[in-house]
Amino acid sequence: MKWYWITITLMGVVIIVLGVILFLRRKRMVALRTALDEYLKNDKPLPYSLREGDLALLQNEISNLIARLELEKKKEKDVDRKNAEFAADVSHQLKTPLAGLRLYCELDEENGNANAEKELRLIEKTEHLVAELLKLQKIRADSFDFTFEDAALHTLTEETFAAFRPLYPQKRFELSGTAVLRCDRAWLEEAFSNIVKNACEHTPKDGRIQAVIQDSDESVTLTLEDNGGGVPASELPHLFERFYKAKNASPDSTGLGLAITKEIVSKHHGTVTAENAEKGLRLTLCFPKIDANKKIDI
Repeated sequence: MKWYWITITLMGVVIIVLGVILFLRRKRMVALRTALDEYLKNDKPLPYSLREGDLALLQNEISNLIARLELEKKKEKDVDRKNAEFAADVSHQLKTPLAGLRLYCELDEENGNANAEKELRLIEKTEHLVAELLKLQKIRADSFDFTFEDAALHTLTEETFAAFRPLYPQKRFELSGTAVLRCDRAWLEEAFSNIVKNACEHTPKDGRIQAVIQDSDESVTLTLEDNGGGVPASELPHLFERFYKAKNASPDSTGLGLAITKEIVSKHHGTVTAENAEKGLRLTLCFPKIDANKKIDI
């Protein structure tokens, strides 16, 4: 009987010790998860652990990966900053001769030069190209401030459609769904405008552009679809590349609109993808729900 109680007592002690160990490990796991959330939301570095054990090794390996990731991000930022500075220098150098050319073309137009109108259009296209390229590089280099606030995505999309209705009065713009998204309204509206403009240019005169907003616990998705027949499958992976123009692109296209859209969406922590739908091209923008006052550098 004595050994029975001794055995029961020992088993009780073992169970208590195991419970304490599991509690401490769980507490450390929760702390590690909290530290990772702080890094993802606020760029707060994950500290190294001086303890022993598998959990400490895991934390230190994650810290090493984060340090290497931050180094690569810094290198990429430096490259983007240098590219933005180069684009700004080129833009500045081009503005003066373009302004001079514009002046001479306007004078030629007054004197009846038949080619003056075409020359002015080419100058305007060049000026637009320079401005768009500079904008793209500045977005990549984080030279613009993004101000994030809660916005009704339905209202923002409707305002984008409203800007195009007078330009394309016979086209149908359809919108369904609602969601609140933390975003920079002006920049996100520009991203949408680039997509809608692209859809308007690649659909029939009485074409249809449809936007569907879907809200979930983890993300907000906006799908923009047209009935313009889509693009060849070989072109889909290149649509968001800088200077890429599809075979049926508008003559005035700079090949930068969708590239700018992709960068703006990335600065909102989101992704944009393209695929051929039944009757046209479908672009899907997906934004994770992040409760933070500052953007995450990507």
